[in-house]
Amino acid sequence: MTQQRGARPIESRSIAQWLLKYSHKKVDLAEYASTWKQWLQNTNNKILTGIEDFAYSDYTQGTSQTFDHFLLRNHKREITIFPGEFQYHQCTGRHLKFSDKINHNSAVIISVPFSDFGKVHPFLFDTLQKCNQFDVPVCLDLAYWGISKNIELHLEEFPCVTDVTSSLSKPFFTLEQHRVGIRFCREYANDGISMINEVGMHNSYSVGLGTHYMNQFSCDYMWETYGDSYYATCSDLNLQFTDTVIFGLGGEEYHEYNRGVPGNNRVCISNNLGDL
Repeated sequence: MTQQRGARPIESRSIAQWLLKYSHKKVDLAEYASTWKQWLQNTNNKILTGIEDFAYSDYTQGTSQTFDHFLLRNHKREITIFPGEFQYHQCTGRHLKFSDKINHNSAVIISVPFSDFGKVHPFLFDTLQKCNQFDVPVCLDLAYWGISKNIELHLEEFPCVTDVTSSLSKPFFTLEQHRVGIRFCREYANDGISMINEVGMHNSYSVGLGTHYMNQFSCDYMWETYGDSYYATCSDLNLQFTDTVIFGLGGEEYHEYNRGVPGNNRVCISNNLGDL
């Protein structure tokens, strides 16, 4: 089997077979949002509280659509992205003012767990406290929530967090092409995402499909099912364990996997874990 630089879901037989059992039925956005909130919090290996304070929920095309509109709403601010973040931000960063510092005119996007580390960024909570202090808007990216563990996130402590987004592309093989995402906002965003949802132009097939998966598989399922194989594979490949079931961290022999953080070589091992 081969390792990868990117991030790909585990090719799980049970996940793939569940797709074959899907018969499309319309799911309204209220049910979709409620299912998401339950799915994110129904976990034994991590904690999320305060999501109930986010009164506005929208279907999104994965997490990337949320990022685009967060940037549009904050285009007059300096966007803070830490080194090693989701590669998508490198593309949008060519057209906006990006920084890895925080000031009173910042807006922050950060992944939890952090994209390059496979675990919570060591500066996450200091960053959120500073954003509280400076009244800086933050978008939290929970794209890896369904493949992670050992996270404790209490959103009620961080009013700076204006947007929370997640998707099912990483936990559920077969869904990465369906773009099943969600955005939660504390306040009404009044942007393109809001409009698309309000007039019923969202992808209703993906809404139904995502609900079908979340009702069957918890956000702990990938660790519960593939955790033992993960640890064995990392040991065989001389990789350090992370809190994300598809990533290990390699030494100098994996230098070609480096994504910008010196000495941090994130290796995707999902190809070694699947059972298809």
